[in-house]
Amino acid sequence: MLKINTFPVRKGICHTLAIPLLLCMVLSFQNSAAQNTEAITMKRIQFLDQSLHYDQQGTKLWWYSWLGLYGTATVGQGAAYFASNDKSARQDMALGAATTFAGVVGQFISTFQPVSFADKLALLPESTDSERLKKISLMEKCLEDRSNMEVDARKWKAHILCTSINLASGLITWIGFHRTVWDGVVNFGWNCAITETQIWTQPIRAKRALKRYREQFGKQNYAYHPSRDINCNFMVTTSGAGVRFTF
Repeated sequence: MLKINTFPVRKGICHTLAIPLLLCMVLSFQNSAAQNTEAITMKRIQFLDQSLHYDQQGTKLWWYSWLGLYGTATVGQGAAYFASNDKSARQDMALGAATTFAGVVGQFISTFQPVSFADKLALLPESTDSERLKKISLMEKCLEDRSNMEVDARKWKAHILCTSINLASGLITWIGFHRTVWDGVVNFGWNCAITETQIWTQPIRAKRALKRYREQFGKQNYAYHPSRDINCNFMVTTSGAGVRFTF
């Protein structure tokens, strides 16, 4: 609490100008605080809006690129299977097509999915304090969810699933097709290189943006907090006048 002590009000001009002067000081102070609060709030909204748009674009680019690669590889290997007369080549193409088709399916069941949320959040109203705070809350939640999704998509479960499929492909090449063990190892290693590249190229834009957001707009910089309202009380008597600010 900040208290400005009372001061004597003299007769004449001082008595006439004292109260208007106090009013001007208080209004100027409150207006400056409100402008600063609104500026910080708008910066938060702008930061979140840009971060969510970048995350949405990066996710779509990664997801559709790998879907296209797996789909093209499946079609290409399937065509090569029917075009070849060599037994080993046909075996490799059939198994390869089955493996890349599993990659296509994996894109649809993966936790790392592209969604169109940024445009919808950007359309939320922000004309009042309550609307802006609600919008910020929803955007923060969305950014946190996307960050958690990026972390989960790189955890051991994704690696184990891909490795299991690749190991099965290698064993089929070696045992099922009666090929050498090295043929199975090459098949396993090549497929692992592809799937690991797929996992580690998943964007982590939301995770990085969330870290920057928390560094720039920590709890001490929150644009609005109910306990920080400013109250002022005027005191006017025949011997003096004063103003008290309560934070």
